[in-house]
Amino acid sequence: MQTLSLDSIDIYSGTQTRVKTSEEAIESYAEEMKNGAEFPPISVYFDGATYWLADGFHRYLATKRNESLTIRAEVQPGGRGDALKHALGANATNGLHRNNSDKRNVVEIALEEWPGMANPVIAEICKVSPELVRTRRNEMVQSGRIEKAGKVTGRDGKEYPAEVEKVARGKEEKRSSEGEGGGGRPQGGGDGPGSLGGSNMELEREAREMIRRGEINPFELKTLTTANAHDYAATVINLLGTMKPGDPQRRAGLQRIKRWVEKALAGEVDTTAAVDGVEAAMLA
Repeated sequence: MQTLSLDSIDIYSGTQTRVKTSEEAIESYAEEMKNGAEFPPISVYFDGATYWLADGFHRYLATKRNESLTIRAEVQPGGRGDALKHALGANATNGLHRNNSDKRNVVEIALEEWPGMANPVIAEICKVSPELVRTRRNEMVQSGRIEKAGKVTGRDGKEYPAEVEKVARGKEEKRSSEGEGGGGRPQGGGDGPGSLGGSNMELEREAREMIRRGEINPFELKTLTTANAHDYAATVINLLGTMKPGDPQRRAGLQRIKRWVEKALAGEVDTTAAVDGVEAAMLA
C-alpha cells in the first residue's frame, strides 16, 4: 500500500475501459469521502517511470473533486499493457458494475489491442462469455476495424487455426439474460485454473475434429499434442475418400498404400523416409 499524488498517476492512456464515467457515482463517492467514509485503495501498475491507473477511476475523480492531493493505492509492477488487462476485467463482480455497453466496449478494446488472441483468452481477460467475444470479433472484422486472423494464440502460448474459433465448443453456450451473452464467468469446464469457455484441450479437440472432416490442412495434425493414431487414421481415410472412383490411377495408389501399411505393421518402414516418399510422390 502506498500514498500517491494524484498528479503522478496516468489516467489518459486508454486504461479507462468504461464507455463513460458516472457523474452520479463520482458525486456520491465525493460526498461519502467528505463524511469520513474510507474507500478501498485504487489499483495502479508502475514500470519505473509511470503509474498506470488500472482500477478506481471513479474513486480517483471523486478524490480530485474534493481537491485532495493524494490517494491510497495498491501498486503492482508492470506497464500500460498490464494495467489495461487488469482494467478490462475490473468491476465484473464488485464496485460499480458494468452495463452491457461497458461489456461490449471492453471486448472491443481487447480485440483491437490483441487481435491474435483466441476468443477464450479474450473472454478470460474481460470476464465475459466467449460467445460475446466471438460475436464482436465477427462484427469488427466485417466492419474493417480489425483484420481477420489466420491463427490465434491460446492460453498455453501455442497457435491454433482461427477456424476453430468459428464454432462453439463443449456445451451450448446460452446468452446472458442481460443481453448479448455479456454475463460473467460461466461455471465448470476448462482444463486448468481460470480457463473460460473453451480450454486449450477443447481447442485442440475441435481442431482435430475439423482436420478429420477435411476442413483444416491435415499437416496441422502433427502440431497438436493431443492428436492420436485414430485422428491420423480417420484423416487419411477421409482424404482417400475424396479420390474419384473412375481415376485410372486410384487402384495403383491404394495398392501402394496397402503395401506401406503392411510393411509398417511388420516394423519394416522408416517413417521419415516414408513421409519424404509420399511428399515426393504428391509432387510428381
